[in-house]
Amino acid sequence: MPQLNPIQLDFGQAESELSDYKRFLQDHLTFSEKEVVAHLKKRCHLCCLIGSMIAGVPRANVYKFEFQIQGAFRADLVVGNSDRKRFVLVEFESGGKNSLFGPKQTNQMRDWSNEIGHGFGQLVDWGWAIDNEGNSQILKNNFGCDDISAEYLLVCGRDALMDMTEQKRFFWRGDKVSVGGKNTTCLTYDGLLQFFESTIEAIKSYAAPP
Repeated sequence: MPQLNPIQLDFGQAESELSDYKRFLQDHLTFSEKEVVAHLKKRCHLCCLIGSMIAGVPRANVYKFEFQIQGAFRADLVVGNSDRKRFVLVEFESGGKNSLFGPKQTNQMRDWSNEIGHGFGQLVDWGWAIDNEGNSQILKNNFGCDDISAEYLLVCGRDALMDMTEQKRFFWRGDKVSVGGKNTTCLTYDGLLQFFESTIEAIKSYAAPP
């Protein structure tokens, strides 16, 4: 049986949940992965806006937190459109002081943290599992279809906990690095907020009378 839960995405509900998420970020400068995932799990309409990261695909109609891939790997969230067989797989890490860059200094710049290395490693393993030709039946059991197209999102850290150079390094990593030739997006939790806000604004503009 497919793991994915159906959803009738309600943009009005997503906007209400966006306000809750914004307050969460305002009230918590730092937070654990467990805390933020628990918050987002209660706001599935907002999270399903992540499906809009795939250009040209209709609104998400399925999602699942803690999605098992090949039995050995787990995505924190999968969002997508089952009719188009297009999905975004999401890894959430913490929003801590050293979530993106560790305390060690190298040539006056901090090294990438073990946490973001672990998170990106998760994306690599998902890509391998999905592209493995021997897994077509497993994918069909998990997603409800085979021959799927997947994109990947890693969410980690806070903007305010990076200096300007670190923000540029993080942006470059998210903009230039891919997994198996597939789009791989890296966002801070503040960047995720901006994505949600811009998506809601775009939806409103489409719905507004001329």
